[in-house]
Amino acid sequence: VNFYHVGTQPAHHLKCMSKEIFFPPGVKPDISYWLFKTMTGLTGLILYCIMVIIFIFSLPSIRKKAYKFFWLSHQLYVFLYFLCLVHGLARITQAPKFWMFFIFPAIVFMFDKVISLRRSYMELDILDTELLPSDVTKIKFYRPPNYKFLSGQYVRVSCTAVKPEEFHSLTITSAPHEDYLSIHVKAVGSWTWKLRNYFDPDYKPETNPETEEPEDMPKIRIQGPFGGGNQDWYKFEVAVMIGAGIGVTPYASILNDLVFGTSTNRYSGVACKKVYFIWICPSHRHFEWFIDVLREVERKDVTNVLEMHIFITQFFHKFDLRTTMLYICENHFQRLSKRSLFTGLKASNHFGRPDMSAFLRFVQKKHSYVSKVGVFSCGPRAVTRANSNACETVNKNRKLPYFVNHFENFG
Repeated sequence: VNFYHVGTQPAHHLKCMSKEIFFPPGVKPDISYWLFKTMTGLTGLILYCIMVIIFIFSLPSIRKKAYKFFWLSHQLYVFLYFLCLVHGLARITQAPKFWMFFIFPAIVFMFDKVISLRRSYMELDILDTELLPSDVTKIKFYRPPNYKFLSGQYVRVSCTAVKPEEFHSLTITSAPHEDYLSIHVKAVGSWTWKLRNYFDPDYKPETNPETEEPEDMPKIRIQGPFGGGNQDWYKFEVAVMIGAGIGVTPYASILNDLVFGTSTNRYSGVACKKVYFIWICPSHRHFEWFIDVLREVERKDVTNVLEMHIFITQFFHKFDLRTTMLYICENHFQRLSKRSLFTGLKASNHFGRPDMSAFLRFVQKKHSYVSKVGVFSCGPRAVTRANSNACETVNKNRKLPYFVNHFENFG
């Protein structure tokens, strides 16, 4: 629009815009001159094309099916910022000012890159793999000496046996006090399915025996750790944690870390005195591996710092006959044995989705002596959005404690 306006003006009018603009007598530049024969026009067109490419490959549907191209297209950010720096050098209207806003973030970015490169692409030996239900693969691998991380953080991972140049962000599921690292990978895309099939002894890909060569033992490459939305749980005296779907993976590390620290008194900096953990899943058959994690956490929780609730969402009708009978049996068995009929856990089982506003009001009433309660949620966008809305609703009452919301979208 600006170039069209400039391109329709007489040449002698343009001299008022900038001292840098000079045209011989009788020359009237049109819009094609400004677009294709000036540095500002050419760089502007290239910048527009780069932004369109990045935007297209950022669309969720394309990102899931062509993650490699999504990653490659975002590497164009180097050209994007370079072209932004030279875009105004022609001084058509004024001296360039982009560098003033760019220099400080660029210094911080370069500093972060230097630190990241010191620990990037560490090749680590795989210690053990396990194929779990619900298409989840557990990979346990070597932990380098002096490798430090916080529970709830994530690493960028690739495997030398499956597209070694392709990295994916995965949450660390082992606790900081353990002498190994582990991740749980749910097979949902091309790379994750190839990873699962590679470690599946029953999977036999079509190969030519004559050209087949013995493979070296695969290794895991990691980069990080990087900060996650759940890593600040230890700063709150009371915390509410909600995991849904594959979003429960950060809590495998966090809950282990919590009960280890409170039962051994090794973490003097941990403020947590009470944690409410809510697990939302379609049925117990989904993420069965996580029930084993919760069972181990309950065994270690000698101080009763943790209270767990499991919500089964596959029952759409809250008061149909089957749901009612299951609820009666579960409730009766829980009163008699203090454990769940379905999972064997002390955690209470509920049928349907949680009413987060009501639950947060319960926490607010029970822990009125604290000023802030941390709410941490991880899972599909619908779940994290519902939790955010519940925090906003309860906080409108202006009663203490105030709920501080943190969330990550998984799946």
